[in-house]
Amino acid sequence: MSLEGNNFGDFIEFIVKKKFGIIKLNRIHRGNAITIEMAKSLKKAIEYCQNSEKIRGIILTGNGSSFTTGMDIDEIDGSDHAAVKEYENTAKTIQDLFYYGKPVICAINGKAMGDGVAYALCSDYRIAIRESFFMMPEINLGIFPGTGIIVLMTRVIGIPWTKRILMFAEKIIAEKALEIGLIDQIVDNQEELMKVALDKAKFLFTKNQTVINAIKLCSNHLADKPYNEAYELEKLGSAWYEYEDKEKYLKDFRKKFY
Repeated sequence: MSLEGNNFGDFIEFIVKKKFGIIKLNRIHRGNAITIEMAKSLKKAIEYCQNSEKIRGIILTGNGSSFTTGMDIDEIDGSDHAAVKEYENTAKTIQDLFYYGKPVICAINGKAMGDGVAYALCSDYRIAIRESFFMMPEINLGIFPGTGIIVLMTRVIGIPWTKRILMFAEKIIAEKALEIGLIDQIVDNQEELMKVALDKAKFLFTKNQTVINAIKLCSNHLADKPYNEAYELEKLGSAWYEYEDKEKYLKDFRKKFY
């Protein structure tokens, strides 16, 4: 779909609601599996949200019974290393946009595999329907789960569960995902899923946007730094009010974490 002249391809639906860009993966016949072109379209939609002054955050979800089953291995030949590398580079950029950018709510409408797990880990609040499950099947295909997912997963759910999911391809149902911190909330159906996601978006867009974004950056990046270094960055976050140009302040603050 398009918005204000922006085309996000055949498999990405896009609307703005509650000042959040709602991005829906819409390749239902393939379980919302992602091709290289679809990944590029998704990246373009996310960049639009990040660059628009009218949009304060993103809700990522899917149509059908799958959030996404990850890279479409029928469309991308694993032996074509150039194609795989292109896909992985795009996927990593998408994760960076989520992790460093505006608030992201992940509304998981069904099975989440591969990139579906990665996108959830990059988000700030993760809601899933009860029938959802999470799985990283890459080890069965002899694929290393790159793009930073090991870094993210160990930070979010710890080393033991990262090994169980990545080394043993363990399937995680929604209740277990909630227990280990992979998601934040379970709902009963897709209608409730979007209601809760929009309620969270409404809460966020009514708050001080500079403070919200500064909290996100500090929360994502301070835990692995020495105390004194982390505290200096936190002090920069708390001094947001000293800067007249808040957009420039946030842009410069983000650079501290790259």
